[in-house]
Amino acid sequence: MIPFNRTALLAATTALLAIPGTPAYAQDGGFRDCLQNIKAEAIRQGVPGAVADRAFQGLTPDQKVVDLDSRQPEFSLTYGKYVGNAVTPDRIAKGQQKMAQYRSLLDAIGREYGVPPQYLVAFWGMETNYGAYLGDFQVVRSVATLACMTKRTAFFSNETVQALKILASNGMTSQQMRGSWAGAMGNMQFMPSTFVKYGVDRDGNGRIDLWNSMPDAFASAANFLRGIGFRPGLPSSDEIVLPRNFPLDQADTTVEKPVRTWAAMGVKRANGQPLPVSDEPASITLPAGWRGPAFILYPNFKAVMNWNRSTLYALSIGILAQQIAGGPAVAQSPPDDDQPLSHDAVIDMQKRLARLGFYSDEPDGLLGPKTRSAVRLFQKQIGLPADGHPTPEVVQRLAQAAR
Repeated sequence: MIPFNRTALLAATTALLAIPGTPAYAQDGGFRDCLQNIKAEAIRQGVPGAVADRAFQGLTPDQKVVDLDSRQPEFSLTYGKYVGNAVTPDRIAKGQQKMAQYRSLLDAIGREYGVPPQYLVAFWGMETNYGAYLGDFQVVRSVATLACMTKRTAFFSNETVQALKILASNGMTSQQMRGSWAGAMGNMQFMPSTFVKYGVDRDGNGRIDLWNSMPDAFASAANFLRGIGFRPGLPSSDEIVLPRNFPLDQADTTVEKPVRTWAAMGVKRANGQPLPVSDEPASITLPAGWRGPAFILYPNFKAVMNWNRSTLYALSIGILAQQIAGGPAVAQSPPDDDQPLSHDAVIDMQKRLARLGFYSDEPDGLLGPKTRSAVRLFQKQIGLPADGHPTPEVVQRLAQAAR
């Protein structure tokens, strides 16, 4: 499953690498001028001019990429729908087959990098369904189009420079470098900047091949995970059961306590076993509200989020990895009436919450932590369980309270 928004990868760092002058070229619509500006920066960073010339020769914007970039999903997926699509019996079975097939390689990489094999296989399954969907867009054309034809000029100008570096160092052609519409490529869907920084030539043939070499793909993924904070020890998440009268306002990703503190509050694993004895900070989330499953999020959850800035994606990775390794499925089902909210519906909800004094940010249509906190305050006011989850009842009551 190629994530919709791969541009979030390392956005905080790559945004600092803005190429002087590029935004003006992009705003003026001068695609060729924009490419020349990117070429100048690439040469400054060591890319041979001939490599850039070959990559940019006859290059035109890809209108399909522009269209895909501007297309936003009307509805956000619920926990049940997202995880149901991501963690399927077929994906679990294939993951177990792949882990058995590459067991010796995965074990060796696991020992070297401290990343359990089931996580590497889970990322592979989530990103490309184990190599079945690598994407067929020309990466250089995609990132150059996004650099010169959209507002995210700085990010994608840098990605284009990094793509040119890959062409130069790997002896590839633009035709060979293919991936998703947003420039993510290979079995693990690395953006060019991630490829350059974390790519590993595991098979020792002198080039990094994330398309055809599973040693390179697995080692690069492990290297990336360690680089973005994954540490040996705890998993990324565990399903849990909460004790009676648990304060639901504590089930929030902004609230962290040592694992042993949650255990002292009566939190247990879903199978009734105690939580790990650990002083590591952790938070608790209820992705489908208090009637659905609960999860404790360990520090490695943040590393998974650094791969893809989606809570549901990160939960799916943990759930899939656990079941690939032979662990249990999620015990608690989400409620049947949990329905997705449209972008416009969330904006309307944010405006009504603001009218009641619970929300102060600009409405953006995103159901993020601040919106959930505002929902929680409204739930407390009307005497509902304050889990921050906008159920159909909450939405209806809000519409009545803030006409």
